[in-house]
Amino acid sequence: MTDSVRLKWLLTESDVRAGAEAEALPLLSVSISWGVRRREASDMTTRAASEDLSSYKLCRAGDLVINRMRAFQGALGIAPEDGVVSPDYAVLRVAPMVDKRWLNYFLTSGFTVATMASLVRGIGGTEAGNVRTPRLNISDLQSMTAPLVSADEQRAIADYLDRETARIDTLVEEQQRLIEMLRERRHALRVHVALHGTTQAAEADSPLPWASKLPASWRVVPLTSAAQLESGHTPSRSREDWWTDCYIPWVSLHDVGTMRGAKYLQDTAQRISDAGIANSSARLLPVRTVVLSRDATVGRTAIMGVPMATSQHFAAWVCGPLLDPEYLWVLFSDAMQPFFDSFQNGSTIRTIGMGDLKAFRIPLPPLGEQRRIVEYLDEETPKIDTVIAETERFIELARERRAALITAAVTGQIDVREMV
Repeated sequence: MTDSVRLKWLLTESDVRAGAEAEALPLLSVSISWGVRRREASDMTTRAASEDLSSYKLCRAGDLVINRMRAFQGALGIAPEDGVVSPDYAVLRVAPMVDKRWLNYFLTSGFTVATMASLVRGIGGTEAGNVRTPRLNISDLQSMTAPLVSADEQRAIADYLDRETARIDTLVEEQQRLIEMLRERRHALRVHVALHGTTQAAEADSPLPWASKLPASWRVVPLTSAAQLESGHTPSRSREDWWTDCYIPWVSLHDVGTMRGAKYLQDTAQRISDAGIANSSARLLPVRTVVLSRDATVGRTAIMGVPMATSQHFAAWVCGPLLDPEYLWVLFSDAMQPFFDSFQNGSTIRTIGMGDLKAFRIPLPPLGEQRRIVEYLDEETPKIDTVIAETERFIELARERRAALITAAVTGQIDVREMV
């Protein structure tokens, strides 16, 4: 497959505006993931009644539609039906002798996408992902070459890739469902053990709205009876010396992302000085204090790995001798999340007030059972996490295999004629 043909002989740009046809045609969009389809994968009811798309471009079923800003990442595809597309997209009519499925595979292959990336015009470099207003000019696209293959061979390649990519896609979907099941199982395990313990025991109705049953021998107590409630404060930002070159970790909303799924918080995005602490109502809290975000992302939690202070967006509990911080973290991070969600439902003010914090009640197993719960979950949860990580790696490899297969087939590295 050494001969080639320039794409300008296979693709002709069309710039027909939809005009009155816009009212009757669906709005199509282009993405890296799925190519061309109706916007939001739904029907025309997603369009606002007043939305005027008459100046949008008209595309016909079988046209190649390109998102010029993201074409170098593979955002293009064949229109499955007549529709209208963004004026910034490019619409190209495909020569009749070209198998559109083959062309779609060729243009979205890693080999071709890499060539497009080298042709993108904009400010900056695509390798750093920092191109501003990048565009793939259609004349540049048309200057690219494609292998010159017969119609029969195009069809054979497309048939082969349709079959093989469908197998891989099905496998990936199955693995994605497996990951969802594993995550549900992980959550269910953690909630069950946190609220029922590590051994079977007689249970009784629970007074807590987020736990229907609890072991009958467990007490339910106000959290403030087992831990000291603390809140935080933000010292004046006008005092640069309180915020510059400081050493005291200060938990703020900048740390919420770091706290996702992490048990311990070892450092923070911002630090304050001793003077900053002294001139605010914030306090330096001891290691193993449990923090909980009160607003924005309500319910994000972690255990302080070192002494820290917090902003007013967090509540903190210094656990007493009857409450293990790791057990409280398990309650916060898993069992009590539906309870925290209730503070956001139906309200534009996403926050937990101090009154609500003081009213928190928790199950309080004996301290030994709290520690057994933590140890059990520390042992069992990583097993599930490992399977999830292995499955995610399998999906990654399957997608790499899919991309390599497409490139190999459309560039003639493999002869598919005997494989269809």
